[in-house]
Amino acid sequence: MELTPIILHFTTRHYKFKLTLTESIHPLHTFTFLVGDKDKPCLEGNINLENRTKNSRFDSMTNTAKLIKIDALQECSLDDITEEYMATYSFGTELLDSIIFFINSQFPSIMTVSLNDASYIPCIRESKDTLDLLIYSIALYKKTWYEQKINAYIKPKDKYDEYRKQVEIYGSKEKKNSMEFSDIYKLIINGSSFTKDIFDKSYNEFEKSFNISDTLPDFFKELSKKIERTQKCRFFKDWLEEFITSQISIERTWYFDIFPKIERTPVDRSKNTTRKRGGAKKLRGNY
Repeated sequence: MELTPIILHFTTRHYKFKLTLTESIHPLHTFTFLVGDKDKPCLEGNINLENRTKNSRFDSMTNTAKLIKIDALQECSLDDITEEYMATYSFGTELLDSIIFFINSQFPSIMTVSLNDASYIPCIRESKDTLDLLIYSIALYKKTWYEQKINAYIKPKDKYDEYRKQVEIYGSKEKKNSMEFSDIYKLIINGSSFTKDIFDKSYNEFEKSFNISDTLPDFFKELSKKIERTQKCRFFKDWLEEFITSQISIERTWYFDIFPKIERTPVDRSKNTTRKRGGAKKLRGNY
């Protein structure tokens, strides 16, 4: 049974958006949340609270939450904004912060959220030509976007430890010293002509950046600075993904913990206490 959806309005530091919350009570007591329309959502997920049928098959799903999708699209903002504005203020980060605050405050039994990291950067708006953001973030920063923002991790722990070990080897000075700039160029010439043309025009400059960089992430960050923002996606896609996946085992299913939990402490009215004028302060936030 699905109940009438509730519309909630959120205001973050730089954005306004509405979230549709739908509740259903069979077989699990479930809430689904959506920002944007169903065909093109910016934020989508679900929360399972209790097993109403007492069917043991659903027990493992109780008190769980899943973030299905998060995508920063201009259409999801209630204000008229530009791509330049979104490039300055991260819509994706503020969406994520909002839903974490919402789950934490309204569903205190939820301790961990799962997600499938399929994040990407579109090369051209309204195009399926994309750059894998997970791989791009590892290449430049040695962490995925979700690791950087919310300390996301992989289960079980030994798999996450192995992944982190591979990342540290990739990002080490020893790994960089074992390579020549020509090794990077070989990856480029096997890729798109778009990337090769840019590389050929600035070959000496890029080679110098490679030689003075301590690590591969340092070099890729310097390379990113030299490429125009509108060209980054087409420049890095394919060859960078191929290289990183040859060094690191990429996982798509991640988890993050929600904390701190706010607990109410009962007031012991048997004690003789004096109340200050003005009462208790209210918790305030940007949501």
